[in-house]
Amino acid sequence: MDFDDLIALPVALLEADEKLVAAYRDRFRWISVDEYQDVDETQYRLLRLLAPPDGNLTAIGDPDQAIYRFRGADVGFFLRFRQDFPAAREVRLTRNYRSAAPILTAALQVIAPTTLVPDRELHPAGDRGDAPVTVHRAATEQAEASFVARTIEQLIGGASFHAFDSGRVDSDGASGLGFSDFAVLYRTERQARAVMAALTNAGLPFQKRSHDRLADRPGVAEILAELAYAPAGAGADERMPVLRRVRLAADALLERLPADAADEAEDGEAPPDRLTSAQIHAAVELLKPLAERCGDDLERFRTELALGVEVDTWDPRADRISLLTLHASKGLEFPVVFLIGCEDGLLPLRPPGTRPEELDPEHVREERRLLFVGMTRAERHLYVSHAAERTRQGVTRATGPSPFLADLDASAYRVVGDAVPRRAKPRQVQLRLL
Repeated sequence: MDFDDLIALPVALLEADEKLVAAYRDRFRWISVDEYQDVDETQYRLLRLLAPPDGNLTAIGDPDQAIYRFRGADVGFFLRFRQDFPAAREVRLTRNYRSAAPILTAALQVIAPTTLVPDRELHPAGDRGDAPVTVHRAATEQAEASFVARTIEQLIGGASFHAFDSGRVDSDGASGLGFSDFAVLYRTERQARAVMAALTNAGLPFQKRSHDRLADRPGVAEILAELAYAPAGAGADERMPVLRRVRLAADALLERLPADAADEAEDGEAPPDRLTSAQIHAAVELLKPLAERCGDDLERFRTELALGVEVDTWDPRADRISLLTLHASKGLEFPVVFLIGCEDGLLPLRPPGTRPEELDPEHVREERRLLFVGMTRAERHLYVSHAAERTRQGVTRATGPSPFLADLDASAYRVVGDAVPRRAKPRQVQLRLL
């Protein structure tokens, strides 16, 4: 059986045998379902078989956070819950223990046009400060990334002496923040490149994760295949730490790379079927948290690697800035969040050349929910940014802010930045004396 069969086969067995249904209903008399808005059709059928209409069922969920339609989830099952279980009692959770009041106000305004929760309310519980939501208008994606790096340095008080010398930071910070308190969220993987470059140039550490399957990332499958062979230096030691095995496997791959592969960049210059040294090193860093967690249990490592997604290796203990896709950020929270690329064409996402009216209305509604999820990851500070031009699929195009931002009341945020590219100042030439 594969992983999906663990749901499909029980459904098939139960639907074919009423006595089996009765036996399991008697065995499991109390059922709780979390994230009910994310169930798919097969999971829904399984639940209906196990829980009768008058059964003891607790379902927890928020339809305005239904963002996994691409995986088969259907928010319609949540919306029809009262029809399926007419005797159910509804309890509304209106207190938010994460975000500051200005963040909640802005998030509610964004979701209001298509909310699936009538008369929705969110009240902040506790004091998270009153810093306004900041909307940054950048001229380019590189300027947007520089704003992110510069703002992080200012909030933490600088990561190096150069930060002070260059004038990027003029104080030692007073917010008590560390690198792990920051997250940069984006709609597509491509958007992370400029941010990674800006953070690297500023000497700021980061960890990048997405919602892709771990085994699909470049270099991971090759390392996994290499683990089938006895690693060099293993000898008779069968209890070698998994991380050591992973590094030995990576070393073996690096030794077999063509001579020119070491110089090929990860950004697409190498042929699509050729693995680069940068990809191998990135794969080791990606697998490191999982390998450490598995100790010397290689089989556990293989199993978790087969079923896991990249965000599963995100390490909340690492003192690093988190770079995450919006989908990967669900369920997490950070004191400071940068939500970059809030532009027409990225939120809602549409292929270049496609007109907005050609998009599926449900796709647009789900994209709005995705923005709502991203905004509510922030605890104290939320920065929303968009660039006047961005490169997509190798073409630089002018762009505008996301239409979702038009639903923000002017009093809900402050605007910073300059969306017009600045012209370089003419170089001052000193006149010669003679």
